[in-house]
Amino acid sequence: LTSLIFAAFMLYRRRDVKRLFAYSSIEHMGIIAFAFGVGGALANFAGLLHMVMHSLTKSAIFFAVGHVSQVKGTQKIDEIGGLTATHPWLGWGLALGVVAIVGLPPLGIFMSEFLIVSSTFARHPWLAVPLVLGLLVALGALLLRLNSLAFGEPRGGTAPTQTSYLPMFAHLGLVLAAWIYLPAPLVAWFQHVARLLG
Repeated sequence: LTSLIFAAFMLYRRRDVKRLFAYSSIEHMGIIAFAFGVGGALANFAGLLHMVMHSLTKSAIFFAVGHVSQVKGTQKIDEIGGLTATHPWLGWGLALGVVAIVGLPPLGIFMSEFLIVSSTFARHPWLAVPLVLGLLVALGALLLRLNSLAFGEPRGGTAPTQTSYLPMFAHLGLVLAAWIYLPAPLVAWFQHVARLLG
């Protein structure tokens, strides 16, 4: 819980786009560890689901961020802007990734975070307040950074990307599909592991 809150506040101080999302990963590792710490079938299931949703979403984000740093010629957030204008597919892919990683619907991380918060209210309600606070602080930081990166006045280079966006959108597509439908074998496996964890 401490690492979640610490990383959430540190997101406001990051000036390098890759470091920004690295601290976001620290925040999400805190969420996962917290879910397993709360324990119980629901929290363990949510922790396992969050691991999968985070790995898919963050890999899509780092795919986008790697190409952003190449086309813009920098990793400094203050020197990157207007991605949706200069590189629309890249900009909107990054925007969708950030919307997913902060846990907004209709993407899979919303579902896992909702289950973690729900199980915390049920088992340890006094821990739900700092948990939700950390989630909201991180949400504010990443949406603030997204606004400057993807929208507004274009800044940085305008070189075209020489790559396929299929991996990024394939991962984001899976995260969106998880909101609609989770395959029964995957759910059964998560439930089995959740019971084993206790």
